Amino acid sequence: MDLFTIISKLENNQYASIEEFEKDIRLIFRNCYIYNDIGSEMHILGEELESTFNKIWTEKIDFQVKQKGNLKRTRNNDTDSSSELITKQIRILEQNKDKLVYRQVVNDALLITSAYENLIANNILPFIELLKTFLLTRSQISLSSANEPVLQAIVENLLPLKYRIPELSLVMDGTKLKGFGRFGYSDIFILKGIGNNNISLELKYISLVGLIKKKKFNTNDLENLDKIIEKEDEKILLKRSYEYWSKEHNETKKVTIEEVLNNGIKQLKSYMNIISKGKSNDYYSSGIYDKRIKITKSNPNKLKGFVILVIGFRRILWKSVEEITSNYSYEKI
Repeated sequence: MDLFTIISKLENNQYASIEEFEKDIRLIFRNCYIYNDIGSEMHILGEELESTFNKIWTEKIDFQVKQKGNLKRTRNNDTDSSSELITKQIRILEQNKDKLVYRQVVNDALLITSAYENLIANNILPFIELLKTFLLTRSQISLSSANEPVLQAIVENLLPLKYRIPELSLVMDGTKLKGFGRFGYSDIFILKGIGNNNISLELKYISLVGLIKKKKFNTNDLENLDKIIEKEDEKILLKRSYEYWSKEHNETKKVTIEEVLNNGIKQLKSYMNIISKGKSNDYYSSGIYDKRIKITKSNPNKLKGFVILVIGFRRILWKSVEEITSNYSYEKI
């Protein structure tokens, strides 16, 4: 995703909503932070541009809300107590209880909250069900273009903003060069809040394009394959051959789905081991190197992890990894 693509989509009226436009903009920033080191010129420029965008975007959204006569956005300030904020939120819901959109938003929020609470209690099944429900709302036309960044964006939106940290920056091995194993990024780190466990998620996506045997295929072919894979025996599914283009090696690679899953498990274990070490003070010591998170010494607590592997839009495999004890607490800044 880049600004030229966004401009082209705007000029050709390809955005159905402002949310779609914002999602593309956010994708640019996310990619910038993934592929450029913290402190590098491009990373800093990305942060500056995102800050400018956030300011303009907030002003535009506020203006739209006021123009349409909707309820003004509730703002926190230093003098607001938590009880006052809750009172305001209850008042908003009461004033709009007969509006279908408000009821739907509340229902969605309750589903997300319940899935999150189960997840930090080490029960991933409600979250998997929520993820599948969301995936099935997507157009089948997008089966050919879906990838891991798309999956990442979806999963992020199904977790409470306050308790999720996407692409947590890690120094894996300070003795190695950039691009050769020095840095890593945990897909999504989930803070436990008042729960039992901090959770690290590793996300993998298998595109149906890399599974289909035909050289020429259309959307119907992909949709049919999606339905077949949904009910396929897991042992048979794991042995399926999967082809993808490797940017690192500049060639087509062929692996099995099982190999992709096992690689995800290996990655996750290494990320969790680094997260358990706490904060890295520089690029040369292993640990978390991310200004979005506050790390302090604490009593031992549990760090758990799950690999989520999505195939098409209908099949989700997941595996848990052995928990790790951490002597640190983590808090989003």
